[in-house]
Amino acid sequence: MNKPTRSDIAAFPELFGGMDQFMDELGQGIRRTSLRLAIVAIPGSALVMFALSKAA
Repeated sequence: MNKPTRSDIAAFPELFGGMDQFMDELGQGIRRTSLRLAIVAIPGSALVMFALSKAA
């Protein structure tokens, strides 16, 4: 199997035309997921710490 070279992108630009949009959407999805995780994790960890301090 042939290894892809840098000239492959130049030879087929239509295959990579939507790459910028894909990367932007992927970045937005990662940021959105991170924010949701932080919204859940911060109060959740506070509740766990509170419960552990009451148990001890």
